[in-house]
Amino acid sequence: MNLLIFLTLIPLLTIGCPGGGGGGGGAAFALMGLGGGGGGDVPAPKLEVLYEGVSRESGSTLDIGSEPVNTADGKTGTITIKNSGTAAITLSGSPNIVTLSGTDASQFSVTQPATSSLAAGASAIFTINFKPTGVAGTRSATIKMNSSDPAVGSFQLNLTGEAGVGVFRLGVSVSATQISSNGSFAMGSVEEQSVGTPVTFTVRNTGSFVVNLDSPAVTSSNARFIVNQTSFTGSLAIGQSKTFTIGFSPLVSGAEESNIAILYDGAASFLYKVTATATVKPVPTISISHNSSSFTTGGSIPNFGVVWPPEVAGAKTVTITNSGTATMTGISISKLGTDPDQFTVSAFSAGTSLAPGASGTFTIQFVPTLHGEKNAIVRVQTANGSNGSASSSDLAVVGTGRTGVDVLVTWSATNEKAVNDTDGGYNVCYSKTSNFTAVPIANSIFCVAVPNVGGNTPTSKTISVPSYGTWYFKVYSYGKYNTTGGLPSTQVSVVVPQS
Repeated sequence: MNLLIFLTLIPLLTIGCPGGGGGGGGAAFALMGLGGGGGGDVPAPKLEVLYEGVSRESGSTLDIGSEPVNTADGKTGTITIKNSGTAAITLSGSPNIVTLSGTDASQFSVTQPATSSLAAGASAIFTINFKPTGVAGTRSATIKMNSSDPAVGSFQLNLTGEAGVGVFRLGVSVSATQISSNGSFAMGSVEEQSVGTPVTFTVRNTGSFVVNLDSPAVTSSNARFIVNQTSFTGSLAIGQSKTFTIGFSPLVSGAEESNIAILYDGAASFLYKVTATATVKPVPTISISHNSSSFTTGGSIPNFGVVWPPEVAGAKTVTITNSGTATMTGISISKLGTDPDQFTVSAFSAGTSLAPGASGTFTIQFVPTLHGEKNAIVRVQTANGSNGSASSSDLAVVGTGRTGVDVLVTWSATNEKAVNDTDGGYNVCYSKTSNFTAVPIANSIFCVAVPNVGGNTPTSKTISVPSYGTWYFKVYSYGKYNTTGGLPSTQVSVVVPQS
């Protein structure tokens, strides 16, 4: 049979669209999207669903993986809803945007997106949780959501998961940080020779059965990591948590680690590693010096020499410096030894403490009141100057006191008889003033009698002068009836050395 086909040409000019010159041709190009009288794509939303970063098509299957039955938390995955279009998208649905249905829907659960409207390029998330019960095997369910995407108004994902047999399982965390089995946790840094703030570890029973903790329930392979498990005893019900702490107490600086084992039900364990770093502890370090010489470990301060009272020796300055990195405390200076009263020690200029890098001074003086060599110890002590420990340094000091020098004075005997009679004799006068008058004056002119004690009166006398320098001497005689004496002898002198 022959068929006749009729083609009717409908003029494009019958499509009403105002032209802009050139007749109606311009309208035809606009209809085809070829430009001419306007153009450009119409803004539209586009729904995109991603799981683990992979875009999923509506109607596809999403395998959430396996999870043992009867666990505390199940297994959770995150789904991202993204608007990849150029206009806002609306996620409709009431009361829920995402709905769950299917054979095993009760063993899955979903959260809801935080918003029902997404601007172009925006996204929102929701989570899927798979928490199987019963016997092992495959579980399935379906999730659906509706949107204003004209291409995919209703989006569906087919969920599947594998329910495994029940297991013992623990979750270990520090705050929000989860620690995996055979993983590690960094506890930070602590100064050597100190105890760091203990870190609290939370252990949660995330498995399918009650966990019975061993005793002890936690062990550490390094004694510097100290476990406190006072409250970590007994059992953990499914979903229950308990805590223990680990403190790091290093002796020396450097990195350290410890293998931690959480032991339960006789043979099971959760193993992980903790690490920490011991930093160098700031400590004070004492340095003692005098005239650029070190006396940190003690020693003998240079001799003060000979000193004639009431003079004092020149002060010797001792410097204490804290060359360490922490404050030096408990600084004290004391005197001891054979003759501590023959020396004076000033207060330390910096008080009882020195900041790192700081210095202070004190002085030692020799102030003799007695004749002869005098010795003492000046002891410098701190509470922590020996790199954190107490320190003690002894400085030996020595000086010689001179309270007088003997001068033998001799003279020629007078011809006067009265000198050699009872109540007669000679007076020896001396002074540091030349041409002095032989009359005693306190602390200036001294006179010593040489009386007759029978026979001829002695013509010599040993005089102890109280200081060094030039001394002048005169001698005159006296008798029983002439007690003021006669004219003094000619003045003679002697130089007494300082040393």
